Amino acid sequence: MYCKILISEREEKEISKYPNEDEEAYQQRLEDWRWKVFDNFAEKLNDVFTQFGVNLYLPRQGFIPRQEEKIIREIYEPVLKCLSHPKWKEVSKILSDAFDESRKNTPQGYSNCVTNTVSAIQAFLQIVVNGKTGKGEISSLITEAQKKKLIQDDFFTQKIFDNLESIFARERQETGIAHPKKEYANEKNARMILNLAMVFFQHCIQK
Repeated sequence: MYCKILISEREEKEISKYPNEDEEAYQQRLEDWRWKVFDNFAEKLNDVFTQFGVNLYLPRQGFIPRQEEKIIREIYEPVLKCLSHPKWKEVSKILSDAFDESRKNTPQGYSNCVTNTVSAIQAFLQIVVNGKTGKGEISSLITEAQKKKLIQDDFFTQKIFDNLESIFARERQETGIAHPKKEYANEKNARMILNLAMVFFQHCIQK
């Protein structure tokens, strides 16, 4: 609740634009300003969690299970900061739901985490291609995004996307809640899908 208050206090406020500042630079500075108080608090809290062995990490989307420091620093932090931009609000919300479900540490929670994570990828691609959520499946959206040069389309990237898409589809089919399950997901399944999703987002965002 405290974090939500920190975020809400600035999320609708504006700051003055510098003379001769272009719109892109202003919007980036505004975004940084809106998150500054929360980011400072989260940095201190995460340091305390590390010192006391608390197995949680707090990004802008809410608490997630802590992973190796290198994974958090080089993948999760930059990706989740980027996805906190208003453009990706719906994606960020679905990911928050995935993190919430993962923290339940139950088979149902892990299965819900898998489903929500794949849905977040689908929503991300829908926004990339259509500018909004609501239409398109992952495989067709990847193809369309590459044709439009919205994401990378070299052979190496295509093979990665093909493999990731098949993994996401298989996990959602076998352990998610979108279809009748062959089995419930476990912590390993959920973490793998979350990590793959973060890598997928990072690769697309870097484009």
